Amino acid sequence: MNTRFLNPTRALYSLLAVCSLLALPGARLDAQRVLGSDMAGDAVTIPRGTLRVSIGGEHTIQRDRWRDGTLEPLGAGFSFTSLGPAQLAVLGPMQQSIRDLGVADFSASLGTTDLDLRQRIFVTPFSVELGVTEWLTFGVTAPLVRSRSEANFTIDGTNATVGLNPFFLGSAVPTANRTTIDRFTSAASSLTARRNACLANAAAFPDCPTIIAEAAQVNALISGTSTFAGRLRATYGALGGPTPAAYVPLAGSAAALALRARVDSLRAAFTRYGVGDITAATGLPLGAQAPLAAGDLARLVRDSVSGYGARELSGSARINIGDVDVDMKLKLFDSFGGRGASATDARLTANRFGIRQSVGATFRLGSGTPGAPGDFLDLGTGTGENAVGVRSYTDVVLNSRLWSTFVLGWSQALGEIAVIRVPSVMGDQLLESWREVLAPVTHGSVIQIEAAPRYQLNDYFGVGGYWGYRQRSADRYTVLSMAGAVPAAAGIVTLDLPGMLSANASTEQRAGFSVVFSTLAAKAQGRVPAGFELVWSHQQSVTSGEGIVPKRWEDRLQIRYYTRLFGR
Repeated sequence: MNTRFLNPTRALYSLLAVCSLLALPGARLDAQRVLGSDMAGDAVTIPRGTLRVSIGGEHTIQRDRWRDGTLEPLGAGFSFTSLGPAQLAVLGPMQQSIRDLGVADFSASLGTTDLDLRQRIFVTPFSVELGVTEWLTFGVTAPLVRSRSEANFTIDGTNATVGLNPFFLGSAVPTANRTTIDRFTSAASSLTARRNACLANAAAFPDCPTIIAEAAQVNALISGTSTFAGRLRATYGALGGPTPAAYVPLAGSAAALALRARVDSLRAAFTRYGVGDITAATGLPLGAQAPLAAGDLARLVRDSVSGYGARELSGSARINIGDVDVDMKLKLFDSFGGRGASATDARLTANRFGIRQSVGATFRLGSGTPGAPGDFLDLGTGTGENAVGVRSYTDVVLNSRLWSTFVLGWSQALGEIAVIRVPSVMGDQLLESWREVLAPVTHGSVIQIEAAPRYQLNDYFGVGGYWGYRQRSADRYTVLSMAGAVPAAAGIVTLDLPGMLSANASTEQRAGFSVVFSTLAAKAQGRVPAGFELVWSHQQSVTSGEGIVPKRWEDRLQIRYYTRLFGR
């Protein structure tokens, strides 16, 4: 399904041109004729029997993110100067094996990765609100959400130390590797036989005096060479041997040269005792022939055995219904006419200092689709979780032109059972599929403080500003055990258990502005046949404290139409 959305800015200019023509005749400023945008809402309730129908288009872009107050690219969680065991667990045992073979400072790296990521969210919210009484309003909002991630995941093998094991790429490689490794096992067997012969008869070989005098060194050489051959077989693979590592040191790399030097030292040691099984031509099993290329990186992400078992990091798109909100707003106090006065009069005659106070409650139905754990770029179309929230709205009217709304809100998602991938370190995003587990989730609460000053230009037009502060506490995932989940190829992996605390606690501040065109006053005076509001707003993240928070740029275009269902 392909859904196209209007450019909000371009549409704004066209609509404002039409609205300006409507506003020309008889425009005057008697009172507070224009309401604000819906960025923060306001304390006004809809008149009894009035139905307000709203539809709009929202476009959000995310290119960067805040990480503990510092701005970085949105794809930073997948960009590494060295993709090693900390990001891909199967590299750990291979790294240790190479170190045990004699390269003590070896560090496995597939290269430098970079994710160029941009995410877009298109929302078409549809809402219906009904004024049950002059002081009570009910409403329902259902959004159609289209989320899209555009990404380019690349790898630079300049600093790579390992690559794909050619054992899996050609049928002749296992046989060739076995021939090479058998040289070492043969040398150990030959020296063992010669040592035993010398112990039985000191004149059995010309080298017997040396072998007998250096018995401890001979025994260590036999044992060390056997171990060396076994580790080569387990790491590089050989015909008839166990399944080897998916990645091995690059041929010609520093690690390969160090291992070759180890082979040369073994050849010299065996030659000293008269054993010539290891010749000058004896080298190593075949190493990786090249660093990972773009196609290899894509396969690595898809591979569920030696990779991540995830969707490629090339983009993701989803379209579906988002979370549905059921709202109630109760007006508690209105200095322009009291709780029972006409809401129409109250909002159109607010021409002096005064205060309105309302409270709201929301129940969110988790009808949206959350992002899939196997698609790292999937934004989903909602949380998919039920939630509750309460808000306090205070309108402070200074005069007929200037007023402001102050909002204090709290929300709490209800508990659920979620599919997550358990990291080794909180905040890791590139995680293998074997880490998936069903876990009970206790969600953190969200506190929001908002201020929205508004200025009325005339009976039709108003402008406004916005500031918001949002604090989210961390979610808690109760994962008691993952017994048997870690594959043997990954070796020993430390997981953040039990009762791990997610690293999604965060704070954020947003700022924005809006332009409103309204015919409500003109409709009340009989100058136009229909009452509606046209709102354009822009909002963006401006700063963040702790946590990881995407930097959002959001443009919204909305039309709100009023009609009578019952009452006067």
